Amino acid sequence: MEASVSSLKTGSLGSFALCAIVATQSVVAQGPDTSPPVLEGLRSLDAPDSIGSAADVRWQSDGSLQVGLRQDGVYVWRPGTRGSELLATLAGTTHRRAGRYGNYSRLGGGPAGGVVFAGDLFGVYRQQDGRITPLKTNLEIVGDLDEQDGWTVAVGLARQPEPFPGPDDVWEPYVAWLLDTEGGVQGLVPTRDGGAALDACYPVELSLARFVADDLVLVIPGAEPGAFLYGTEGMLRGTVDVATFSGSRPDCGPEQKPLLYKEEFRTAWLSRHRVIDEVAANGEGDVFFFVRHVEERRPVSATPGSTSVGSTAVRPRASVERTDAGGTGEERPTVVALSLDSLPAGELEALLDGAASESGQIVLDGELAARVVAAARAQAAGSEGARPPGSPTLPPAKAGVCWDLVHAHVEDLGRVSTAPCVLKSEMSDARLRVDLSGDRAVLLVRGATRLASGAVARSVPSEFFLARLRAGS
Repeated sequence: MEASVSSLKTGSLGSFALCAIVATQSVVAQGPDTSPPVLEGLRSLDAPDSIGSAADVRWQSDGSLQVGLRQDGVYVWRPGTRGSELLATLAGTTHRRAGRYGNYSRLGGGPAGGVVFAGDLFGVYRQQDGRITPLKTNLEIVGDLDEQDGWTVAVGLARQPEPFPGPDDVWEPYVAWLLDTEGGVQGLVPTRDGGAALDACYPVELSLARFVADDLVLVIPGAEPGAFLYGTEGMLRGTVDVATFSGSRPDCGPEQKPLLYKEEFRTAWLSRHRVIDEVAANGEGDVFFFVRHVEERRPVSATPGSTSVGSTAVRPRASVERTDAGGTGEERPTVVALSLDSLPAGELEALLDGAASESGQIVLDGELAARVVAAARAQAAGSEGARPPGSPTLPPAKAGVCWDLVHAHVEDLGRVSTAPCVLKSEMSDARLRVDLSGDRAVLLVRGATRLASGAVARSVPSEFFLARLRAGS
């Protein structure tokens, strides 16, 4: 395998870096006469600070960009300029709940002077010529949306009118809808479990929806199996397993939802899965899937006399946090980074043999967890001077995030070709948004979009890039 790597922006430790990988031999192709898709000419854009919290991006017909922020509103920015202009906001409108929440992390695009937008919660809205119209206000959880020629597709969970039809019927029986400009609503993908999986998984943002042709829309619920191709008349045209695009089926359940709200646990969960982060289409039948995964994993390493447990996704904490199942009603994971010099070699070996190592983390349960916490507390209680001089301590494991590029044609989504790891970032929480105008791609690399996740305090701003994206010849 040979590859040339071009690093476009690399800062000091902890800063953001994105690389374009041009694979010359490492190609995965399925089906006869397939060649890998090509992402080329990647270059960074110098964006103004006013859109540093960008969460989604769409092209406008004049070459400017619509940018949805984690807070504030939707802005228009023309690359190469240092200013941005507010296009839409719910602040001060009668849509009080969504306006107070103030999240604009879902963009569907729209005609000149207009945009379809949403946050991750509380409805989908259209702004056209200064007027805001709600399209579906009971869409409580918004996974993704897209707009084309007056049609809007949205995926998520919509709350039933009260009183609910039954105790398990909180959500409407669909997870995607087709909306028109006259207020018409057509349910597309029936839910298989009453919405339980999407409800549990929505903090990790797995749902996608894109128009892939003039009259075809692709819906990937993410938390529920499959990808679905629908016509604008509401008829199912085809289905395909997400494994076709090398995506993995998520395993988040209701018991994990409280943990997935926490940035550390959410990042660790993502590092264990291959997630279809984005879908883009060029209007000529080519569909591109960006599949996110951890590029490299480092399990526990040991050196004589000292062993440290490192985490790829969780920042080591200076002290050990207490984990109480009682009291708060919520079980919190305890993350520790410690040397285990005091444990006899045989006992340490038995402890590690009984642990499950995933994504560079040691996951301990029950008695093993209690023993590690006890060792950590004993170590924290001792003085630093008690450590042998020069005793080595391993740094936390490093793992980059990588995106494979998968191409399929809308006429046969089951026949794909893959260019592995065309993009990578050193940020463990990095997520990707992409939009196409012809073969011009705008890429946005950002962190979490939920306001409640602490994402607004993320020290590294979102980054914009331009590139050319096309199917293989």
